[in-house]
Amino acid sequence: MQEGKTAKFVNKVEQITFSGKYALEKGTIVTYVTERGVFQLEKEGLTLTEIAPGVDLQRDILDLMQFKPRVVASPKLMNPTIFSESKMNITD
Repeated sequence: MQEGKTAKFVNKVEQITFSGKYALEKGTIVTYVTERGVFQLEKEGLTLTEIAPGVDLQRDILDLMQFKPRVVASPKLMNPTIFSESKMNITD
């Protein structure tokens, strides 16, 4: 509803609590899920793979990042149900 004051993806942080580089070296799949998109950490860098419904890629994601991620050719739409007030009805 209104833009937050804290940037989510920045070039430098005060404290490191998770090492994406180390996780990749160990073969761990690293996925970052935000309210606007889903990113995968890959050897080539951070890649946007999914985008939330109603989000403008340039204005609402790329323009707010301090660096430019890779973006897949056609990012998938995140499931709109996760943004609704109703039950998700997730099954195994």
